[in-house]
Parts: sequence; C-alpha cells; structure tokens
Amino acid sequence: MNRLNLSRPLTALGAALLLGACTQSGSLRPGALPPYAAPDRITEQAINTDYESIEMLQTRLALLNRNGAVPTSNYNWAKAQCWLDMARHNYHENDRTGTIESALQQSATLVKGLESKIKIPSDTPLIPESVKIRDDLWAKAQSYKTSPQFGCVEPQVACYEVQLVWMGQEYSEGGWRHANSYIGIAEQMSQNIEQRMASCAPPPVAAPKPAPQPVVEKLDLGADALFAFDKFGRDNMLPAGRARLEVFAEKVKLLSKVDSISVVGHTDRLGSESYNQALSQRRADTVKAYLVSLGVPASLITAEGQDGKNPVQQCDDKRRAELIACLQPNRRVEIELKGWLKP
Repeated sequence: MNRLNLSRPLTALGAALLLGACTQSGSLRPGALPPYAAPDRITEQAINTDYESIEMLQTRLALLNRNGAVPTSNYNWAKAQCWLDMARHNYHENDRTGTIESALQQSATLVKGLESKIKIPSDTPLIPESVKIRDDLWAKAQSYKTSPQFGCVEPQVACYEVQLVWMGQEYSEGGWRHANSYIGIAEQMSQNIEQRMASCAPPPVAAPKPAPQPVVEKLDLGADALFAFDKFGRDNMLPAGRARLEVFAEKVKLLSKVDSISVVGHTDRLGSESYNQALSQRRADTVKAYLVSLGVPASLITAEGQDGKNPVQQCDDKRRAELIACLQPNRRVEIELKGWLKP
C-alpha cells in the first residue's frame, strides 16, 4: 500500500480552485478532498496515523487467525476485517470526513474483544458519518442472525452489516445517487447470503436412541411332543420337542437382557401325588439342563414341578386307554421367558 504524500501541500489558491471545480462538476475526482473535510484531518501526520492504524490492526487480525485460533469464518473476526477494509478504501479515496477513524475504531473494538476472549455484542452501530437507510435491508440482517443456518453465513452477514453502514455513509455524503452503487452491493450480498442459507443443510438432529422393548414369550410343550409317556430323561426326549427347544434357545440369545426363564412341569392326575410331583420336577429339570446345553445360562432358569395341580382339561372316568388319551393336554411342560429385545 502506498502512503499518500503530502510533502507538497496545496496552496490556498490551488485548494480553492480544486474545491470550486468539484462543486461545479457535482462530483469529486479520485483523490480529491471533499469541501467539508476538517482541516485537522488533511495533515500529513493525520494521514500517516491512519495508515499506521490500518497496518497495525491488520497485523493483529492476522495474529488472531494464526494456526486457525480464530477462523476467518468467525462472525466478529470477519466484521473487524470488513470495517478495516472500509477504512482502507476510504483512505485511498483520501476521505477526510472522519469515516476512516470511525471505521478503524469499530474494527479495533472487535479485535480487542477477540484478543481478550470476552463476549462481544453482535449489534452493528452506525458511525457518526452514516445514517440508516433501507430498513428492509437492515431487517434482513437481523433475520439472518436469528436463523438456524446462521452458522453457514457468519462472515457474509458480518460484512453485509458493515456494508449497510457504508451505504448510509455514502448517502450522507452525497445523497441517493452517490449511494446507489453501495446499495446495489448490499442487495447482491443479501441475495448471496440467502442462496447460501438455502443450500446449507440444517444442523443434524440426533435421533433418539430407541429404548429396548419388553418381551414375554410362552412355550407350551405337550408331553407327547417332548417325552414318551411316563418318561423324563434326556434320552427320552422326542425329536420334535428338541427342535422347538433349540429354536427357543436361539431367541433367548437375541435379547439384550433376560429377566427370567421359568420351566414348569405338569402331569395328569393318574398315579399318586408324590409320583406325579417327582415326575413333573424331573421333566422340568431335564428341559432346563437341555437349554443350558444350548448356551442359555443356568442362572436365568428356574425349574419347578406341579404334578397334576393345574390341569387344562377335565376328563370323566373312562377306560384307561381312553382316559390317558383324554388327559394328554395336561401332561406338558410350560416355559415362560421375560426379557428385553435389543433396540
């Protein structure tokens, strides 16, 4: 960046002629001083001070960004940079209205806040040299900052807000005609922000972890499918009963948790109570042992015999063969599983 050289200051007459020409033309030539520039802002010392302030702030911003400590996508970092760009632009235009100093002050406040790691207000104040115009564009800035997609456009919104101040400064300086191009830039920035927000996916929402589902399963094995009549040993188990127990054991392994497995043996009413109690218990114990052999933990299983206390079918006295057939449903082993299905 080249410093402005005022080693050859304008004479009073030359300055008067220059300002007169600008007034007659209605616009200023690049680098010309506006007629309302304060005399104390056009000295070489003032200009050098602005230059040094710009360079110093740029260095501080670079240090904040070193190793990604404060990324350029950070809202406040980007806003500080855009205030600095505004000051630099007006410096090269030889603006002596105070705009440079005001923009530098805004940038310095943000830089100091980032360096101190303190919370920085997100408002964007007008500088003394600016006025608020185009309320619709200002309202958009606020809506961007409250949008769920703000994180996708933080630096763009930061610079958009500085542009809104800048276009107000240009309006204050030269009216609508002078500010039109700056307003157009703000409008284009707004469109770009909205396009970026539309393409930015909303933050992913973690789906709630499904809860385990309770499971209660009952298996009723008739004695004719599990044991031969009046038998109870493992060698007496019938193939159909074995197959159903194997399927049951696989279901147990699919559960995330098993609360209990109860195995209850039942007989019919034929025979003495003590005999039937022993037979029903032995059948329950045999089924438990078989489930354990299939990989079901023994600690989960209780085995109980209930002889013929809980019949499911009543039969009148008949000939023995007919009575045995009628009482067949009562000779059974009931298994009940309680547990939790994996989510």
